[in-house]
Amino acid sequence: MYAVIDTETTGLLPGHRHRVIEIAVVLLDAEGRFEQEWVTLLNPQRDLGPQHIHGILTADVLAAPDFAEIAGRLASLLAGRMVVGHNVEFDLGFLRAEFARLGYAVPLITERSMCTMALAGYLHPGAKRTLGACCSAVGISIEGWHSALADTRATAQLFSHYLKAFPSPPPWQWVYEEVRQWRWPALPGADGVATVRPVHAGGRHGWMSRLVDQLPRVPDPPQADSYLAVLDMILADREINETGADQLVHVATDLGLTRSQVDELHRVYVADLAEALWSEGVGSPEQRNDLDRVAAMLGQRVVDVDDALLRASGGQYAVPVRPGAQGFPAGSSVVFTGDMIEAREVWWNRAVAAGFSPQEAVRPETTFVVAADVDSLSTKARAAREYGVPIVAVEDFVRMLPADARGSRGEEQRRAG
Repeated sequence: MYAVIDTETTGLLPGHRHRVIEIAVVLLDAEGRFEQEWVTLLNPQRDLGPQHIHGILTADVLAAPDFAEIAGRLASLLAGRMVVGHNVEFDLGFLRAEFARLGYAVPLITERSMCTMALAGYLHPGAKRTLGACCSAVGISIEGWHSALADTRATAQLFSHYLKAFPSPPPWQWVYEEVRQWRWPALPGADGVATVRPVHAGGRHGWMSRLVDQLPRVPDPPQADSYLAVLDMILADREINETGADQLVHVATDLGLTRSQVDELHRVYVADLAEALWSEGVGSPEQRNDLDRVAAMLGQRVVDVDDALLRASGGQYAVPVRPGAQGFPAGSSVVFTGDMIEAREVWWNRAVAAGFSPQEAVRPETTFVVAADVDSLSTKARAAREYGVPIVAVEDFVRMLPADARGSRGEEQRRAG
């Protein structure tokens, strides 16, 4: 009756040439009992994307089939069954895109599938969002994080557990009766040979993932958890770079989120991460630096992390005394970009007075960039994004300066450059 799925992909956006590189399916009967499972690596004929997360090497996929060679086999597993997944919308979007590349429209409809992330919130108000957190809450262990088969097995166990909370037949029986009547096109690759990933492969589960597992669900707007689940995946190994940030913009657009909604979700996300960090004992300076970097990439400030830690600790957190300016230590290198009302020399002198080391050009070792417009396409801004250097707005830079170095507030009347 059910086909539980999970994919590993080269990125986040099926509409931007990102591909599926591993697909797993676990079949369950109407009672949630195991029937069979199937998994294969896929050769996407392109780079493999975030290998530090999914753990799949190029050598692993060289002899793997491409999607066309297994499309028929996959279709035979999915046809006539309700698809189940954790944040299933993500996986279905990629599978629809893969079938579309072959010229086929297939009946994989998000509204006719089951999502264990949504079920968790329905059955257990206050449930967390990630697969790991949902499984942990009911005593299910996951071995082999970011392996499609391991995640699919865990999702299948989770769904089987949730099924026990519903009568038989379940309230969605009418949906299943509809789905099992759908006709699938005749597809190539019915006899495709699967390739299983080597034992060395498998993504890492770092300390940031432990924090992410603690984050609460966000019920409003309705697309919030779908967006934040993608952000959770990006942070699986405590990294977020400009490529990931750019992909998040496209994900937000596809979900219909406005800029103000995304800004608010980022604010809440950083605050929740800070609260989770406090619950673990604040952590090492390296962990705090990682969190500050995530905050900067999401348009938040280091002082916002301080404020969140203060709230989480009930005022017990000791805000670090930072020489020079809050968030960046004395001696940090800074580059200015954009057309500001006040002369560049004024800003240069303020930076020096605050203990910074201004530079003319962005280099990999540059600490941060101050921009008249944080979305600037200037050469310096593009270089900052390429190197992963945080970009802060002028008004935020002013707040970071010691009071005697702030000068005029004419910057608030700047024109974007």
